Amino acid sequence: MKHKEPKAKAGLFRLMELAGSRKGQLTGACALSVLAAAARLVPFFTIYGLLRQIVLHYHNLSAIPMSTVLWLVGTTAVAAVAYGGFGFASSSLSHRAAYNILYELRVQLMEKLSRLPAGYFTGTTQGALKKVVQDDVEQIEEFIAHNIADTVSAIALPVFTLAYLFIMDWRLALCTIFPLVICIVVLSAGLKNPKGAKTQLDMHETREAMNGTIVEYVHGMPVIKVFNRTLSAFGRLGKSIDDFSAAVKRAAYFFAPRMGVYFAAMGAQLLLILPAGLLIGLNASSYTDFLPLLLLFFLVGAGLKEPLENMMALALSTKNIAIGVARIDKILAEKEIAAPTSSVLPQSCDITFDHVQFSYNEDGLMAVNDISFALRQNTITGLVGPSGGGKSTVAQLLLRFYEPQAGRITIGGVDIKDIAPGKLMENVGYVFQDSVLFRDTVEGNIRMGNSEATRAEVEAAAKAAAIHDVIMALPMGYDTVIGEDNAYLSGGEKQRIAIARVFLKKPPIILLDEATAYADAENESLIQEAFAKLAEGKTVLIIAHRLKTIENADQILVLDNGRLMASGTHGSLLASSAAYRRMVDANERRDTWRIRKTLRKEAACHA
Repeated sequence: MKHKEPKAKAGLFRLMELAGSRKGQLTGACALSVLAAAARLVPFFTIYGLLRQIVLHYHNLSAIPMSTVLWLVGTTAVAAVAYGGFGFASSSLSHRAAYNILYELRVQLMEKLSRLPAGYFTGTTQGALKKVVQDDVEQIEEFIAHNIADTVSAIALPVFTLAYLFIMDWRLALCTIFPLVICIVVLSAGLKNPKGAKTQLDMHETREAMNGTIVEYVHGMPVIKVFNRTLSAFGRLGKSIDDFSAAVKRAAYFFAPRMGVYFAAMGAQLLLILPAGLLIGLNASSYTDFLPLLLLFFLVGAGLKEPLENMMALALSTKNIAIGVARIDKILAEKEIAAPTSSVLPQSCDITFDHVQFSYNEDGLMAVNDISFALRQNTITGLVGPSGGGKSTVAQLLLRFYEPQAGRITIGGVDIKDIAPGKLMENVGYVFQDSVLFRDTVEGNIRMGNSEATRAEVEAAAKAAAIHDVIMALPMGYDTVIGEDNAYLSGGEKQRIAIARVFLKKPPIILLDEATAYADAENESLIQEAFAKLAEGKTVLIIAHRLKTIENADQILVLDNGRLMASGTHGSLLASSAAYRRMVDANERRDTWRIRKTLRKEAACHA
């Protein structure tokens, strides 16, 4: 007999799972909220008692026993204090739980993101990640702190009230409850309707897409200004705003008729109680009991509108929370880079690619197509080829930013899948083509290469990367926070900070993705001299667009359309590889073209 897989929890049930050890605090907050709801009902008892006394002694109100008045007033006062106390305790517990859950969820998400392959981030916008990590988690915190106890109270109060009304008079209670049933049925049907659920989901998804394009628009503002593009001309942003607006309208059109029925039913409540009360009153044995009872139902019937409206708002809020929780779960369920059960450390730094294949998408287009080569320790290898040929992908596969679909990559004969990710990163230094600096001190940014390094070692690394003099010219030198007090660095200076990290780290394997692209001629020469010292005894892979930077490499690999077209030294490739010769010729033509264009411009100016 087949056992069914347990259905995954969603919405509030999943939220309680995410609460983890804070479930006890949430349960306590909900219990206190129920007690607060019960205390809130007590004044209705005392009002009914007071009305009875007034009707009994309407001809002489001074005849009302003082002890009865004091008891009613005292009971109301105690109930008010109890309501405030239970409510405060419930709010305190729920806020404490909310802040702890917010902290734990964000830590859990950030730890998860740190274990995901780089491919996840290239396929996910910053706006989408910000929506989950910041907005969705914040929404959950607000819901737990302010709404979860209110949800329990919004359910408990009508239940207690209706139970009390049925005890007092079941006929009037039915008149009171009938419109409420209509409201609940209409709203529940709307929330459970697949079309209604889809309109809400569309609204959230289009908001997420709009956030992503807004972030992109802001980041690209300099380019937009230079090319005189307007908001309307930036098509993707305009479309995302229109899509979000259309989704909001669809949701409004769907829920508008249901809200109309809701308000009509709530307005009809008193219209039912009044004629029913008059009919019952005609057959009542005593107006002394009936009049206070009818007034009580008028008061309580009108009072039920507030908790029901709260329940409706909270139901919509719960739906939004369920969508946010689902997005959080989607990140938590993403496939991580598989960590080996027992990490093996390579004995050498020889690197081998053995029939490696990799595709970014499932369309079958290979970014790296069945390539095999070896990088020997104590050698420098240049990797060249046209843009989009797969050069950066090769470096990222070595770093396990992505997993190859076929073949294997080894270091010292050990498959990199059998090396713990942390150990792999300890042994590799990578200078990206676009270097990223954090809003930290210059020293803190360089120290990312080695957190245990001394100040003297940090400065030595900066000098080796030809960036020391630039740093000393900053307002606070190495203690300057990048991005504050107009302390900004150029693209070339940022890249040299990244190079300084590698000097400080001194890893046995170095990957450089056009590491001197932003350096001027003088600094490029200094950096190359420093690299020559750093590369001694190490395995170095240089991705080069300017072929002059790798002419003296021990071997050069020519990559095109993800395939290894040729390999050898600069001299041997000039003799044997037509693809390499074309690249060399193109580099020379580029330099000649620049000089020729400059001379033409100068001639035109003199003319």
